[in-house]
Amino acid sequence: MGRKQKRRLIPEQDRKICGSICFFQFTFVISCVALVYLSVAIYAPSYRAFHVGIEPEPVMCQTVNASMVNNCGWASCGEWCLTKTSGFCPQYHATVRRNGTDVTFENCTKFSSMACPQSECMSIFDQGKANMRSMKRYNCNNGSECSMLTGVFNCSLGHCSNMSELMLCHHKADGVVIDSEKDNMKLNGFFSCQHSRCTKIKSTFTCDRYCPSISTSDVNVYLMHDDSIISARCSRGMALNRANGSLPGIRLDNPVKIWDERNGSIFASCFAVTNHGNIISTEDCVNGTLLDEIPIPEPSINFTSFLKIYEKTLKHPVDPTNAYVPAQQSLTIYNTSRLYINLERCVNTLRGECRRFQFTHGRDGDNQTAQSRYPCYYNKNNSLFVVARFDLKKTRMELLIAVIVPAGVFVISVITLIIISRSVQVGDDAKMRCRYCVDNQETRGEDEGLVEATSSATQSQANENEIRSMTL
Repeated sequence: MGRKQKRRLIPEQDRKICGSICFFQFTFVISCVALVYLSVAIYAPSYRAFHVGIEPEPVMCQTVNASMVNNCGWASCGEWCLTKTSGFCPQYHATVRRNGTDVTFENCTKFSSMACPQSECMSIFDQGKANMRSMKRYNCNNGSECSMLTGVFNCSLGHCSNMSELMLCHHKADGVVIDSEKDNMKLNGFFSCQHSRCTKIKSTFTCDRYCPSISTSDVNVYLMHDDSIISARCSRGMALNRANGSLPGIRLDNPVKIWDERNGSIFASCFAVTNHGNIISTEDCVNGTLLDEIPIPEPSINFTSFLKIYEKTLKHPVDPTNAYVPAQQSLTIYNTSRLYINLERCVNTLRGECRRFQFTHGRDGDNQTAQSRYPCYYNKNNSLFVVARFDLKKTRMELLIAVIVPAGVFVISVITLIIISRSVQVGDDAKMRCRYCVDNQETRGEDEGLVEATSSATQSQANENEIRSMTL
């Protein structure tokens, strides 16, 4: 029989020493991982931001083309920067221009605002082909869900969207008749439905947006803001800045009157419109025109008629020199550039920011909708792209935090581990002890032993001498 191995016992270690070693090893590893990750997420983007040549002062951009592609060569926004964008691949192109005029309209009454539908709708309308995500959808493959379809519908394999909710379509149903309950899989294309009997629309048709009650009675100011029409009666308009073509504009110390009610009605497209009592404040107003002698129906008109009248007024600008409420074309820097959410074209929050970016920056003006208008940042030597987010102060602050915190933790962890390695020793009994604390204890113990040994030796010698004396 073989010799039994005696089980080796490991003594219980000092918890303070073990805990300190484990904690600082953990912080050392975490700081190393943070430095590697931040080199991609913070350090490299910050270096690029400081050297890319983007102008720190924002200009104004408008989306002129929005598309979703399958072969994603580049994307305006991606949800994760460490991987290549796939699946969701939006591509936006924008026109870049200088800011328009900030105008204050005074002594205003009869203020009204008409919000037209489809303000958050991503739509594409090309020769009768529509795809509107905000419309109500019907699944005709699900029992009798489509038994009462009425209106104009855009269908694909039995799934139909009701276009009549948002638009008034002028069409001629001249195709085959399909029963939406029995032959639901044949519903592909555009159909005019009446109680489940759907007639295919083969020829190209047009649709007008619903916005029927734009007030025109005793009104002389019409402002287009996003997908809303603001109307009011005001006495005069004061400009707060002057445009300078594609060069930076000039802020005025004293407002300049550019319009009063004697000039007739004024039309303009503005980035922001705010009503403060009898004063209307606007920002970035462009394409300012005068109604002149063009008749306008009263007491209200629909959106299509409004756009037709506005097109006629383009022949009568507010300022022919384009210094105040200028034509957008006179302010243009680049006709078209790629739009990126930031220099990296991606975000790392995983909170659906690209979907929100699509709603706020992805409307290209199809279906008579307003184009997305927003501040952006450009490179005056490179027209390839513009970015929607660019802040050097924020970048500098994030860089400082990303350098100081993990680097500080790394240095403290390394120094502490070196001190522990020098001050802790393992004894013959495999137990870790503080080197300097153990030396003091052992020295004190040895001194006590020497004292005891000396006193006992002296006592024994005295006893021996006493025995010898008695013997004698």
